[in-house]
Amino acid sequence: MHRVVPLPNPAPSGTDVERGFKKAILRLVKGGPERLAIEAGQIDAIIDPGSGNAILLPAAQRALIERKAGFRSLIGLAFDWYWELDDRYRFVSHRGASDDADRFAEESIIGKALWDLSIDNMSEADWRTHRQQLEWRAIFRDLEIRHVGLTGEVRYLSMSGEPIFDDRNQFKGYRGITRDITERRQAEASMQEPHRFDRAILDALEAPIAVLDQTGAVLTANHAWRTLVTSHSGVGTGVAVGSNYLVVWDDACGNEQVDGRAIAAGIRQVIAGERALFRYDYACDSPIDRTWFALSVTGITGNGHACAVVSYEDITERKRGELLLGLEFAVARCLADADTATAALQSVIRAICETQGWDCGRYFCMDQPAGVLRFIESWGISSPVVEQFLEKSRGMVFRPGAGLAGRVYQSAQPLWMLNGARGARASSMALAPETSENGACVFPVTTDDRVIGVLAFSGSKVRDPDDRMLRALRSIGSQLGRFLLREQAVNALRLSEMRFRVLTDLASDWHWEQDCDFRLTQVVGCSAFGTADVLGLTHWDLPLVPADVGWAEHKSQLAARWSFCDFEFAIVHPDGKQAYYSISGEPVYDEAGTFTGYCGTGVDITKRKRAEIELRESEARLRAAMAGAHPAGERP
Repeated sequence: MHRVVPLPNPAPSGTDVERGFKKAILRLVKGGPERLAIEAGQIDAIIDPGSGNAILLPAAQRALIERKAGFRSLIGLAFDWYWELDDRYRFVSHRGASDDADRFAEESIIGKALWDLSIDNMSEADWRTHRQQLEWRAIFRDLEIRHVGLTGEVRYLSMSGEPIFDDRNQFKGYRGITRDITERRQAEASMQEPHRFDRAILDALEAPIAVLDQTGAVLTANHAWRTLVTSHSGVGTGVAVGSNYLVVWDDACGNEQVDGRAIAAGIRQVIAGERALFRYDYACDSPIDRTWFALSVTGITGNGHACAVVSYEDITERKRGELLLGLEFAVARCLADADTATAALQSVIRAICETQGWDCGRYFCMDQPAGVLRFIESWGISSPVVEQFLEKSRGMVFRPGAGLAGRVYQSAQPLWMLNGARGARASSMALAPETSENGACVFPVTTDDRVIGVLAFSGSKVRDPDDRMLRALRSIGSQLGRFLLREQAVNALRLSEMRFRVLTDLASDWHWEQDCDFRLTQVVGCSAFGTADVLGLTHWDLPLVPADVGWAEHKSQLAARWSFCDFEFAIVHPDGKQAYYSISGEPVYDEAGTFTGYCGTGVDITKRKRAEIELRESEARLRAAMAGAHPAGERP
């Protein structure tokens, strides 16, 4: 049993306390090496023999206290409070990151949920959204809340949290941090003092801008906004001063209904002060083209009836670039997933039509022997006019230089025929489905700087191409050309293999292969061995009976790497009859010239051999009969 030595009472001097504590510790240690290690400062703690607990030595205690103080200091720089919630989202722990951190609020928050506290900037919709995040066990960051204390003091806090799970992956609650952002929000409020925009300043801005009141009516607008009303069509662009901007979005219908509801809801949130900024990207369709806008709505306060500023940014070029980039990736996916050239052409033409809003597309391939472009494949929207046009296109041919397709093949450059601009030199069938309003886009399909075909598209929304579209079409034409050329080579190889296989099947009954040790590695067809497992065996390992030559001569031929023909052998079946076969083979070498084995064919010659045997036996019988009818010395 170990003896427990009580520690001496602490002395007023810290040095004396440490010295006395150390002496008491040394009295507990019996071993000489351990005492020397403690004296040298090489041991940080010992185990109390009575309680089994670790006892830190004074130097280790001071180091631990210093690290703890430094850690608390660093935490205090990162956030002001640390908290934990249980599985019902109630506070179970809340403490400051530093010793001088204030409380979250005057009232106790332990046992309460966040929505049970005095927070006045969160609506019911906001709380529902936050609760949904918690139910999804999602991490939330920078949840800003406005807390009013018992004394009326307003404080702005930012909260972030993450879910906690136990060892069995059971949800236990949340833990997180809180930062006091009151000074920052007050500074932002002081910088957002109401400003009056002068008419000249508004009109000098290039972006269309309008100011809305609390009902959504347009109070004033700059020159760019008034120009937008007359130069662009589509919902949201035709709102004049005095009209209600919210009503326009509320009444949106068709494809624009979803955008209208989202934009109207965002503007109302800004007007109500629930959010400071709302951004939304949407498209306006017109009879000739599509335009994209980035809508921004910013809230303002303290400026009379003005509650929000609406501005537009035309992002059409950016969106078109994104769509063209997506089209290039879509074409690459179509070619990667296609099993045949027909499937690849249809999927590529459809992807281009749907992305650019064109009605139909056709592919014409150059028939080199005939020297003309022939219709190969097409895709079009479901329309009687388009379907009739594509049906008429099936028998079309173009010589180089004739029509748009022939001119593109000859020049290797894309051509456009804009809406209503049909030229006298262009064939009507090469442009659009029987209407002069439609335009056409035709570009070459190339491989290795050689044109192998032409893609022709028709539609009512064909517009002037820009550099980005030209680059995209060149990339698509090159991708498709390489794919078609590769498919052509694969089809030729497949046809050659099929012909070879047919010829092989006609000339032999089975095909066999051997490794460099003459062991069978593959037997395909109706072989002499039936269903027996012969792989890994040589021919002389099998129950075969060589006909004219023995195995020694055959092995010498193989060792010399000679080709051999019509090596005949027989197999004795269970009924006692023999079946006869003949094999032929030749050596196989790899790319480095190393011998890798033999390959060859086999033929069943049983009928021929039995006929030969029967013929020889008949001849023998005939000679015997003739010899018996004419004794020796007599002539017939």
